[in-house]
Amino acid sequence: SCSSRHFMAIGLVYDGHAQHFPPASARATHIETPERVSVIYRALGKARLLDRLTRVAPREATRAEAEAVHTAEHLDALEALADAEPSLRGAWRGGAGGGWSLGRDMFHDAQTACAARRAAGGVVALTEGVLRGEISSGFALVRPPGHHACEDRMAGFCFLNSVAVAARAALSPRGGLRRVLVVDWDVHHGDGTQAIFEEDPAVLFFSLHRFGRGFFPGTGAASCVGGGAAAGRTVNVPFRREGMGDAEYLAAFDALLLPIARALPSSSSPPRAHPRLARDWAESRREPSTRSSSSSRPASTRREATGWAG
Repeated sequence: SCSSRHFMAIGLVYDGHAQHFPPASARATHIETPERVSVIYRALGKARLLDRLTRVAPREATRAEAEAVHTAEHLDALEALADAEPSLRGAWRGGAGGGWSLGRDMFHDAQTACAARRAAGGVVALTEGVLRGEISSGFALVRPPGHHACEDRMAGFCFLNSVAVAARAALSPRGGLRRVLVVDWDVHHGDGTQAIFEEDPAVLFFSLHRFGRGFFPGTGAASCVGGGAAAGRTVNVPFRREGMGDAEYLAAFDALLLPIARALPSSSSPPRAHPRLARDWAESRREPSTRSSSSSRPASTRREATGWAG
């Protein structure tokens, strides 16, 4: 029926004109490139899934939407990259004594700020489509990624925390939601997302990730459960062994994520996620020799105009 087709509509945000390139000297070896999303898009086409998806037009996040998550200083520093010489750098942090640190993992060019705004705005547009009932769910195929970006820090290839911006938009008076669940299953811990929401009782943050032995970013211990009114609303499942695959992730969803999410009340009383439960469960997983961990977040787009929309 028409109603069932409408309910099952799955949205896709993708901009085939995504820019934001590594410097020429690193273009052949850097892992965060436009091909990271174009390869996924071609795979969707090869699997004949594109015709079954509802396209959602990407847009730039507004300054107000981004400021619901990031500091004004952070956003000003991002905007300044449009006029900066393209380069490889370390992380950027605001505040006293802040600025760019030494390192070569982060890169930027004249299109970085626009690409970051469109990545975040694309996730917001997808979220708005779900809230309006136009789609039942969606996939944001955008870059640069976002979950390492804190309110005042750009790091780990991330400039704006797209998921956090979308979550705050959903919780705004316009979005109308009272609570949001963020599930992060990237191999790296979403340290930026955790930091942004660790004292926000409206958001339950659940992360599964590699942990220990110097694995980036070094955060995400099971003992980190949030603070203040949000104590218990951060749940980390740190895998200390390599080779976790579908079976282990599905088991974590069934044994931990779903019971905790179902217990999340609509009031301010938080569910208590015992850190030892998550830690012991993660450490009990066996180490298969035939599986390998792989995870990366796609990225976003480009527009000729510069500056914030709205």
